[in-house]
Amino acid sequence: METTPALPATGGPGPDLHAEQDTSPAHAHRLRLYSALDRVCDPLAAADVQAVFKLAELDCVTVHTVIDWITTARTLEPHAHPDPHAHPLPHPR
Repeated sequence: METTPALPATGGPGPDLHAEQDTSPAHAHRLRLYSALDRVCDPLAAADVQAVFKLAELDCVTVHTVIDWITTARTLEPHAHPDPHAHPLPHPR
């Protein structure tokens, strides 16, 4: 009677199965940032992707703060934000 070889004690695949998978902190940060941005449902421009890569290189506290900002901004009502391009003073004549 033939038997299949036993799985490792963890029950999961061997360690070499995902050997090329990026497990760096920056990669984890990128995934979290992309996830937060996906929830906002705005498509990312090329410059946005570059910004995500640069932000992902920062420390955990900074990355989580940015994610919190994204999450908070998502919950705010649109009319609660003034137009960032509006000039607060009348145009000089």
